[in-house]
Amino acid sequence: MGIHSFFTLTTWFFVASVVPILGESTAPAAENATNRESNARVHEVAFVRNGSRRKVAGRLLLESRDQLVIQTDDGALYTIDQYEIQSHLQTDRIFRPATPEEIAERLLAEMPSGFRIHTTSHYVVCYGTSRTYAQWTSSLLERLHRAFTRYWSRHGFELHEPEFPLVALVFPDQKSYLRSAKEQGTQISSAVVGFYSLQSNRVNMYDLTGVEAVRSPGNRRGSLKEISQMLSVPAAVPLVSTIVHEATHQIAFNCGLQTRLSDIPLWLCEGMAIVFEAPDLSSTKGWRGIGKVNHPRLKIFRKNQNSWRTARLKSMLVSDRAFRDPRTAANAYADAWALNYYLIKYRPEAYTAYLKILAQKPRLGKDGPGRRLEEFHDSFGEIGDLERDFLKQIAKIK
Repeated sequence: MGIHSFFTLTTWFFVASVVPILGESTAPAAENATNRESNARVHEVAFVRNGSRRKVAGRLLLESRDQLVIQTDDGALYTIDQYEIQSHLQTDRIFRPATPEEIAERLLAEMPSGFRIHTTSHYVVCYGTSRTYAQWTSSLLERLHRAFTRYWSRHGFELHEPEFPLVALVFPDQKSYLRSAKEQGTQISSAVVGFYSLQSNRVNMYDLTGVEAVRSPGNRRGSLKEISQMLSVPAAVPLVSTIVHEATHQIAFNCGLQTRLSDIPLWLCEGMAIVFEAPDLSSTKGWRGIGKVNHPRLKIFRKNQNSWRTARLKSMLVSDRAFRDPRTAANAYADAWALNYYLIKYRPEAYTAYLKILAQKPRLGKDGPGRRLEEFHDSFGEIGDLERDFLKQIAKIK
């Protein structure tokens, strides 16, 4: 897969199946430790959608005049319009997150025959490929989780442990992966090798060792070492980076850095995930890729830098439109990486403070352009001054 197709088609693929709206919330804002009350009751909601009657049971995260949000015990979110609801009952049962064993049992009942389970400290990996590949995947994810939480702890943002086991689905091949995505209601290109679903809270992917571009005559993929060697070749780097990118979203939304369904600017959400993209597959413990220069993104940014205008920065800060448009997504992601790289490197304290502001955003809220600009200005100062230094520092990168 070429760099162009990779950066064009893997656009904002954490996948949202709900749309933020305006409304008065009667539930807490951030998905953090203070939100996980031990006495939360289970709510049972029956509703009709597209002619089908459905039931969900979980804790009530938010209720407005237009919608309510139910979180089930596996961490999935269901946004239900009030007019769809047939019945809503608050029970006496205390909400309790499902255990890894319970989630594993449900996944095996849900997935096709032949899928198996591999569990680690934080992850339940349901896989239809080899156990060795599942172990390689879980090792990658656990190293990312450890590096991510340690990184933000060192930068003054204490994260909490995930409330729910983190689920990763690993399909045996691209065909079965794309079929499942379609069944989930997710429309993705065949070039997208992984995605995180905001609704289900799962990362979806497939066995990358079967991708023709990363295989060569004599390749073996029977051991962890052989898999790492195969997925360290240049053609595999953007593929593995995509998985890391999507898993970064999952961690951020489950450890208190960000809140699902809140209005987090995509330049921040996506750009920060890009910062964590580069894994070090030569190590079984470390993660030396955090904060490294992303040269493919830098190349795109510099290609467009001669036409840079202040309006471009302000537009990115106040609107997510460029990230959602396939015609502009590659440039938007490059701009987002460059801005996040600069802020983390040269304004780290302000960046952490800004993240803490975003972490408190209410679910289903919607900030206008003025509010976004105000929060950015309050955190980083006058935009014109920042922009001049931003362009100066990015120009120095070798």
